[in-house]
Amino acid sequence: MAQIRVMSDDEGEVTALLETLMPLLRAHPAFVASGTRVLGKRGPGERVVFELLLADQQDPQVTVERTDRPAPGRRGLPRP
Repeated sequence: MAQIRVMSDDEGEVTALLETLMPLLRAHPAFVASGTRVLGKRGPGERVVFELLLADQQDPQVTVERTDRPAPGRRGLPRP
């Protein structure tokens, strides 16, 4: 996983750049971009990092929470 850092001493420049860049990265099928994290910085300006992965187009990742429903009934230990 590559970590991308965007830095500038100019106030607002990083925010303006990321407002344009992140939607482009997220819309492109070759990339998977994480959320951004603001890093502390001395002085004016901003430092922001995010992770960027290449999407595997041969085997796309799908996450499924739970597709079945647990059977209704009692929860806990059975009575002795």
